[in-house]
Amino acid sequence: MKSNPQYIYIVPLGDVSDEHLETIAESIGEQFGLPVKISPNQGVPVYALDVVRQQYNSNLILQKLIKDIEPDGLKILGVTSVDLFSPIFSYVFGEAQFKGKGAVISSYRLLGNPEKESILGCPPLINRLEKEAIHELGHTLGLKHCADPDCVMNYSVGLDCADRKFSFFCPACRDLMLWNLGLDIFLKT
Repeated sequence: MKSNPQYIYIVPLGDVSDEHLETIAESIGEQFGLPVKISPNQGVPVYALDVVRQQYNSNLILQKLIKDIEPDGLKILGVTSVDLFSPIFSYVFGEAQFKGKGAVISSYRLLGNPEKESILGCPPLINRLEKEAIHELGHTLGLKHCADPDCVMNYSVGLDCADRKFSFFCPACRDLMLWNLGLDIFLKT
């Protein structure tokens, strides 16, 4: 019997706080209107380490997440604390398969400094993680970057931009997300 994909899976990859995972799951559930499951921790994605750069290739992580998605999984989000890069960028906060199943985010650059100490006046890390998770999952549903600076789909060139935007979609992106989500579920059943 074939299972209908209906869940968004969150997969912790290494040192990720349970509190952060629960908060991210709650935000994703609210924004996408789908149930969220948190998978067991898969450990640090050593298979994606580029020893020269001392960073982890987000493309390789995405490939593995997508390959390993559960049959009832509509989308999958990896959450890690390692420093991510994409071959065309020196670093990324996260990456997604556009109109695909998978996305990955990292807290490493969202902390705001390499010493991993909180900077006075910075928004809590969890706010940034929520925004990045929703943003990357939006890409999996075919949403492009939005011109509205308040929309979660606005492109973040740095932490200032990420901090300025909200953790929810503007009305236009929300309508498109719901439309695409309906199509995604319909085509997979």
